[in-house]
Amino acid sequence: MRRFICKPHELAGSPCALFCETIYMSRILPALLFDLDGTLTDSKPGIVGCLRKVLEARQISNYGLLDRFVGPPVEEWAVALLPQGSEEERLALVNDYRACYNREGWSNNSVFPGVAEVLTELRLRGFPLYVCTSKQSHFAVRILEKFEIARFFDAVYGDQPEFSSHSKVDLLKQLLAERKLDRETTWMVGDRIYDIDAAHKNAINCLAAAWGYGSPEEWAQADALAATPAAVLAFAATLATSSQAPGK
Repeated sequence: MRRFICKPHELAGSPCALFCETIYMSRILPALLFDLDGTLTDSKPGIVGCLRKVLEARQISNYGLLDRFVGPPVEEWAVALLPQGSEEERLALVNDYRACYNREGWSNNSVFPGVAEVLTELRLRGFPLYVCTSKQSHFAVRILEKFEIARFFDAVYGDQPEFSSHSKVDLLKQLLAERKLDRETTWMVGDRIYDIDAAHKNAINCLAAAWGYGSPEEWAQADALAATPAAVLAFAATLATSSQAPGK
């Protein structure tokens, strides 16, 4: 960011005059925190495929559309699928799902068209980029590395088995605190209500990724909407312009 600094300056052989010099000052661009499933990658085939396999193996039926379970932590959908089940039964279901996902589900996945190009440009422009996902960290990193987009991010925050809370609200809170991000300028980018809710409960804004798995009703609760990955880049450009305004 260029600023003009004017100050009194002694010119040789003349009275004190006003001397202006141009200096370049670094500016901090807003941080962008990306969800993974349904925002960066189209992970539904792997998630739904493994869910269907473990449910059929346990002869659990009448579970309805499984698409709604793409996004929330597995601990949440285990309760929804086994409302009368014990903690042990729910844990067994989760473990069976994760075993399937580890074998095959994680790779039945793809990057949404345009995402890699947008991340490349955002990185070139200097935006701090992070991933915040309810997926366990080791799966998230494996997926990002498989598709060669891990290099764009400063850090990846995912769930861990040892965490006392598996809430995205708490995970985002941890990211913001550890990375010392400015809540006034930081934006979450995600496709589901879980991303929007986590952002708002942490006092940051959320940009709805409307190419993902959410619904118009969910996206209506976000602070802004991007219909395509390219629209995220355009939106980020407006944030950068705002950060250069006087007084910013």
